[in-house]
Amino acid sequence: MSDKAEKKADAGAAAAPAAAAAAGAKAGEKEAKGGLLGKTPVLLGGVMLIEAVVLFAGFKVLGGHPQPAGAELTPEAKVDEHGKPIKAGDKKTVEVPVMEAKALNRTNGRTFLYDVSIYVVTKSENEQRVKDTFKDSKALIEDRIATIIAESDPDKLGGGSEPGLETLRRQVKYQLDRLVGEGVIEEVLVPRCIPFRTDY
Repeated sequence: MSDKAEKKADAGAAAAPAAAAAAGAKAGEKEAKGGLLGKTPVLLGGVMLIEAVVLFAGFKVLGGHPQPAGAELTPEAKVDEHGKPIKAGDKKTVEVPVMEAKALNRTNGRTFLYDVSIYVVTKSENEQRVKDTFKDSKALIEDRIATIIAESDPDKLGGGSEPGLETLRRQVKYQLDRLVGEGVIEEVLVPRCIPFRTDY
């Protein structure tokens, strides 16, 4: 019996390393699987940290100085086309009158007479050029603007669907840019566009 007990002990001793190796292999598999899943959040966290550092550095380098919120009407608050502030003596803009006239519109079956006043904004260095062009092409400009008003929807001219008269401003600017040159006129102003019914 003692031989049987010794054989069982020897077999148990021999089986113990085999069982330990099998358990170690299973644990290694679990560690390999758990290790990858355990490392993924760490890797993602590291990538997000690197992105945050890069974004912060990019904003610091490219962001410049923060601009104050709200519109200020002081000359120092104006900026040029590159975003740099314009000082009081730098490149002023001027308003040049284009025309003050009355124009008819009959597009929707009713007759409206529009009392219109139009100005343009340009840089002071272009003022004389714009005035000379307007003087030389006065009849042509009045004809083009009268045609624009005659063909426009009265709802857009009367301030119904477009209180800012955006379509009229855009069309007038297009016609004036063709005469004066692209980029000379910065903005078209329409301080007065009053419709009067004439078909009572």
